[in-house]
Amino acid sequence: MKLLKGFLYLILTFLYVWVSSVILVFHGPFPSLKSYVIGMISTSMHSQYLEPLSLWTVSLDKYKPSLMGDLKTNTKKDEENSKKVRNQYEKITDPTIKIEDYQAKTFSAKIMLISDPKRVHVAATKYQGDVGQTVSEMVSDNHAVAGINGGGFSDTGYRGTGGIPLGTTIHNGQFLTTSGGSNPMVGFTREGLLLVGNYTDQELKDLKVTEALSFGPALVKDGEGVVKGDGGWGYAPRTAIGQKEDGTVIMIVTDGRGVHGLNNVGASIRDLMNLMLKYGAVNAANLDGGSSTTMVKDGLLVNEPSDVLGERKIATSFVVMPE
Repeated sequence: MKLLKGFLYLILTFLYVWVSSVILVFHGPFPSLKSYVIGMISTSMHSQYLEPLSLWTVSLDKYKPSLMGDLKTNTKKDEENSKKVRNQYEKITDPTIKIEDYQAKTFSAKIMLISDPKRVHVAATKYQGDVGQTVSEMVSDNHAVAGINGGGFSDTGYRGTGGIPLGTTIHNGQFLTTSGGSNPMVGFTREGLLLVGNYTDQELKDLKVTEALSFGPALVKDGEGVVKGDGGWGYAPRTAIGQKEDGTVIMIVTDGRGVHGLNNVGASIRDLMNLMLKYGAVNAANLDGGSSTTMVKDGLLVNEPSDVLGERKIATSFVVMPE
């Protein structure tokens, strides 16, 4: 009888702590805590647990903003920009790739600068439809020298193995995956111009996009920051790609989730936008983040992924080819 009472006491205590925690975290007077917890869960490989953990008082759909929102795409202007930079970018032969450190209050970042945009390609898992590969594996398989993780993915049973790229994926002008309608895209034209926004597959073909994948939201468009508020995704490890007016490609990864201490919670989408603007980006977009966030150069991990197992298997990445 005592054993049964003890067991019931433990169950009731657990339920009390759980319900109290839900009320405090999701409905208490601490909006920053709520934003951090929701952002951490919704950008992880276990986002499906957000609703049950909140006792179904929080909707996952509400905290999964549209990847490109109401960003308007002007394909005519994109075409004009491609023609404008054609001669300029074709003459770029500078092989320089450099990495810089950046420290902020809630995150640390690694910024990779690639002088020649034509060296940036999309890589996809060679086990498409089954399992993904790590960024290191994709860099190695493609004989590249560097890379970052790319777009979103799905897999069966939430195993976190990243075998199915979401949306449209293009490599060397070939469509590896397609999807109907307009998709949030991040890609390069054959001239090396970075495009970010909502595009149909036909628009991508017309613009002669040769390397692209699906994700977002856009951070900078035509030199202007386009993030509203803090971006709505809380704080987490992040990955982003952008381009300066001279063609230089900016790749950013930010650590978080306590990797470098309790204050190292991660970056918001607005933090990424501000960092891209600081580095002179005229176009930039957010990529998949959370435990997917990875940067590799010369066979070595540049950042510290938040997953305790290290690099996560993903579906796509942006890689930098040899000169």
